[in-house]
Amino acid sequence: MTSTVLLHRRHVGFLLGLAATSVGLSSGFIWASEGRAALVVAAASAAWFGYLAAHYAVTGRLLDSESRSTDGFGGREALDLAATWQYAAVALGVGVLISGMVIGAVYINRGDHVLTNLGGALFLGGYVIAHYGATRELL
Repeated sequence: MTSTVLLHRRHVGFLLGLAATSVGLSSGFIWASEGRAALVVAAASAAWFGYLAAHYAVTGRLLDSESRSTDGFGGREALDLAATWQYAAVALGVGVLISGMVIGAVYINRGDHVLTNLGGALFLGGYVIAHYGATRELL
């Protein structure tokens, strides 16, 4: 298998995993507001397994272990980034994430699955942008 095929599979796994996470979260929130517990459990499971799939596609691991380097990363040091573009990416990502939360909240109340999912996609997309800016890793 060529490296191009593997890279393509990583991208597809990343996008499909985050899509499943977004759909699971957005539908789960609407179903929770309607008191549909069994559907909420199914949606939450889809969201979690979607995130695990996306994480695995990017990192090759289902979960991060203690072996992942965290030396000096926390508190004020967390924003001591090496390049100006990283600060811009973190700020942009946080802004997109917040806009996703606002859009999602409005459309959860209206029971609109499609537009709530747009909010979820913005939320997750903002997370990925900010995470990449801060760590140079997608997840």
